[in-house]
Amino acid sequence: MNVRDLSFKLNSIFDIKKYEHVDKNLNGLQVGSLDAKVSKVAFAVDASYSVLKEAKGNDFLITHHGIFWSKKERIVSNMYDKMKFLIENNLALYSVHLPMDAHSIYSHSKVFADFLGLKNPFAFANYGGFNLGVIADSSFSFSEILEKIKKENKHILFSKKFKESVNKVAIVSGSGYSFFEEALCHGIDLFITGDTSHQIYSLAEECGVSLIFAGHYFTETFGLIKLMQDFKIQEDLEVEFICKNTNL
Repeated sequence: MNVRDLSFKLNSIFDIKKYEHVDKNLNGLQVGSLDAKVSKVAFAVDASYSVLKEAKGNDFLITHHGIFWSKKERIVSNMYDKMKFLIENNLALYSVHLPMDAHSIYSHSKVFADFLGLKNPFAFANYGGFNLGVIADSSFSFSEILEKIKKENKHILFSKKFKESVNKVAIVSGSGYSFFEEALCHGIDLFITGDTSHQIYSLAEECGVSLIFAGHYFTETFGLIKLMQDFKIQEDLEVEFICKNTNL
């Protein structure tokens, strides 16, 4: 397999073309030699310089947040350093942002719900015609859900219990607090997202809906890890996940 083959496969899985009108991230292959061979693939949330250095020795790096966020980027300063490092180390960079958030299998929100043991998930949180979150049924209490998250991530930003019983949970990975009012329409008991929001606290208190702000980084690892696990099984590739938790 070469960079062209793997990029084509990922483009097909995530149907990246249909997100061009709504996603600022440049989805798809951002840097790479198309004919370069691929046998080792790394996965990471961010394409930070520290991640790139740790990915050295791999042939292909898949990230949720790439290095290009518009079609007009100046290759100067830290951007120049990243590009230089990628080229000198023959490391291809592929980014998949909203196409992963909204994917039926690899959505961070969907995989997070599976991790928590929630049932009957359905998509919501419409952004530009694409649903980024899920609402699912719960047989667990608030304390049980919070404890399960804390076992995986000790750096939860904030949690508030307004009631212990939880029958329905809304999850939107990353910065999903703007979808809180939409989630309320579905009769939720718990709202989980990554980033904190002062503005929804009072409404949550008034409606008796508990909150968990589990961290932007943490909530956006789930789809990547599932994709990595599937690649390990389905493709003849060595894989690794590079964890650089920002605790945010």
